Amino acid sequence: MKNIFLFMVFFSMLFSCKKPVSYCTENPDDCVDVRKVKEYFYFEHGSYWVYEEENSGMRDSVYVIETYSDPTSVIFQTRLQSTYNGYDYVYWTTGVDPSVKNNVAKKSVQSTRVIRAKTKPGDFIDEQTCFLFYPREGLETTTSYISGGGVENYHVGALKIESIYDNYSLAGSNFTNVVFISEEFTSIEEGQPTNHYYSPNIGLVKKELLDSNQIWNLVNYHIEN
Repeated sequence: MKNIFLFMVFFSMLFSCKKPVSYCTENPDDCVDVRKVKEYFYFEHGSYWVYEEENSGMRDSVYVIETYSDPTSVIFQTRLQSTYNGYDYVYWTTGVDPSVKNNVAKKSVQSTRVIRAKTKPGDFIDEQTCFLFYPREGLETTTSYISGGGVENYHVGALKIESIYDNYSLAGSNFTNVVFISEEFTSIEEGQPTNHYYSPNIGLVKKELLDSNQIWNLVNYHIEN
């Protein structure tokens, strides 16, 4: 009887010491490594993109001039330079939602966002959220913009993921998992509404400036691995 009692106590201790299994461990298809957000914006030196404006034929070449990534976290920063206007476009993350553990989060949770800035020496335009992760249709947030430097010209608009295309054809090329994002007020584009299209491991493939009636399509690129 004593041995049976000791066995029951030992078995109970083993059961009580068993660590709870996380949701993402049990449901890996419903979760994602938040560091995968870098696939859309983090690129190595030597990467470049060539865009052509659909109506005028103007071209813009964009190059990586600075880049950094912490492989253990979601933190990164990539600085691109445009030959068209001489500005730098900087993309980065600042962290993740507190619910994210060990870099893994539910796909249904907005775990992090990417910030974009437009600047050059002596002329900082602005910075604003430009991307939400994990991307899914209907996910949105609000962004703000002050035009003319006055509080009286303060605008609040929506940034929304409109669609995610499994396949997207553009300028003779096909891109996969393209995230289509609409922005009501894009501060680095004079506050005008803008549509951006991002593809993982490629970056920005298309930009539509709605007030300016400009459509910039990716026509050539090289991604350094």
